[in-house]
Parts: sequence; structure tokens; C-alpha cells
Amino acid sequence: MAKLAMIFLAVVLLQLLTTRVIAQCSALDQLQKRINSLQAEADKLKQSGCCNQDPCSKDVIAYYKFDRSFRDVCNGHNAVQVGSVGLAASSGISNGAALFNGASKLRIASLNGYTWGSQFSVSLWFKRTGQQGNYQGIINNGYYSYGSWEIRMGRENSGQKIGAGVVTSNSAATWNYATTASYNHWHHVAMTYDGATLNFYLDNQQQKGNSKCCQGNLVNKTNDVIIGQAGHGMSREFFYGYIDEVKLFKKALTADEVTQLYRLKNV
Repeated sequence: MAKLAMIFLAVVLLQLLTTRVIAQCSALDQLQKRINSLQAEADKLKQSGCCNQDPCSKDVIAYYKFDRSFRDVCNGHNAVQVGSVGLAASSGISNGAALFNGASKLRIASLNGYTWGSQFSVSLWFKRTGQQGNYQGIINNGYYSYGSWEIRMGRENSGQKIGAGVVTSNSAATWNYATTASYNHWHHVAMTYDGATLNFYLDNQQQKGNSKCCQGNLVNKTNDVIIGQAGHGMSREFFYGYIDEVKLFKKALTADEVTQLYRLKNV
């Protein structure tokens, strides 16, 4: 009888031990699933470019976040306002944005005479909110053939036309690309040049245009870089609306790198 009781007790203890082991295995299995889920999320974020992009890499010429100031957060090419340019907190793509009233601009004198070479890109966000009947400069170092490169909006299509281009020894004027960007909405634009091919992207879509317009180095001009107006050679054509996350690069961005910049948006 005592032996039977001992066997019964051993069976009960074994069952309890088995139940505990199963519970622990289940917990470990759930933990592993959670780890796998977190790893998958981390991989997804890396692929989106959120975490693997150095905002001030060696290829960045200047970077203007417009969160609290007009300074270049990477290399000290700080912008100075001419007229009244506002800083609109919490209105931009990532926190603040620069707000232009159709009669003001930002001037970057330290980039006057900069040697742009044959590797160049510019990326920014903009939202045009007024004065659709005017041409409006977004960023440049001179108007049309007066500069080395520009991105500018037209008055056509109710102020929705946008053009861009570069100037080289064999291409004397800009607007190698022209397309439309809807009024009163945020848009991302990027222009890239590698010495032989010029690409223009609007909202992460590569646009059709004269990609083989130009060869060699961009022409050198002793003009300031201007944000929010058409630049040297034009006294009018001020921008009306918001501009944010302006970056200049001394390299030709790839399509994947343009996508990473496009995915910065949170509005």
C-alpha cells in the first residue's frame, strides 16, 4: 500500500513537473516570437532608411531643417533672411518649416562661388499656398542662365507648374524638366546630376525630361544660393508658402537615396 502511494505521488510530481516545463517552453516560444517580430520591424525600418542615414555625411554640402533657425546644421553655411521669413513650428515635414510671404527670401552668402563640379544633388519639401499667378523661385544660385542650377515654379496650370535644371558648358539654360505639382499640398523634389545624366524626382517619382541635356561640370557662378526667390538675374518671383528639409549634396543621389529622403515626411 505504501509502495502504491509512493508511485502515485511520483506520478503527480512528474505531471506537475511536465506542466511546468510545458509552460516554460510556451513562454520561451512566445518570447522567441516577440523577438522575431521586433527583428522584422527593425529590418523594415532600416530598409525604409529611417535609421541608417547620416544626416551630415561627408557628401552633404548643407542641410537646413528650419526647426528653430535658418542655420545649416552640418557645415555652417547659415542662411540669412532678406525681408520677413517666418519659422512655422510644427507645420513642416519634420517639426518646423520656413514660411515665405511672397516678398522675402533666404540668402546663403558662404556658397557664393562654390565649385559644384560634376556631382550634385538638391532635395527639399515645399508647399505653395498663394500667388498662383506668379512665377516663384524655390532654390537656386541664379535665375535661368544666370546660375548653375535652379528649381522654380511657374504660373501655368493655376500655379502648379514646376521646372528644374542645371547649366553646363554645353547646356546654357535650366528647365531641362517641367511637370506639375498640386497647389496647397506638400511635395518632395530632388534633382540629381552625375556629369552625364540629370534626373528630377517629384514625390518619389522620376520625371520624364531631358536627362541627357548636359555634360561635365556645372558652371561656376559668383552668386549666393537663394531659397524662396528666383535668385540673381531676377528681382521678382518670390515664393509664397512653406519650404522644409533643404539638403545640398556633392554627389548624385541614387533612386533609393531619394526614396529615403521622401520617407521623412510625417504630414
